[in-house]
Amino acid sequence: MFASTLRIKAQKPEEIVKKINLLLSEYMPEFYRYNSMLKSKKYYLKPVHIVIKRKSSGKVVKYYYYGRYWYRIERKTNGSSRIKWIYLGKEKPERNLPDPPHNPLDGLVIKVSSDEVEIINARRDLLKVLSSAISS
Repeated sequence: MFASTLRIKAQKPEEIVKKINLLLSEYMPEFYRYNSMLKSKKYYLKPVHIVIKRKSSGKVVKYYYYGRYWYRIERKTNGSSRIKWIYLGKEKPERNLPDPPHNPLDGLVIKVSSDEVEIINARRDLLKVLSSAISS
């Protein structure tokens, strides 16, 4: 399948991201159940990773990476209740872990600036679903 990029000019780009995230929301209970199973091993699986970059011009750009992102959770050693998230990668950290739930947006990247949303690496079949969700 081919990947495509779609640029959308928008007054409220965050509204477009919310509509896209609604597609993922029906799968979230599966991720919650899966992470509950992993709790004793101190692993956590995130279906989306968000990166915020501030350009030298002061402009803020947000990137939403959809997939399977593995973390290990550690308690801070100073006795506080704070935790530390350690990124482990995109592959299961242990072979014997059960297979993770399906992420329908796997591989999708969304770049959001003040007036534009750029949908990157969307498969054509996914692009049709996204277009439908955005226009509704």
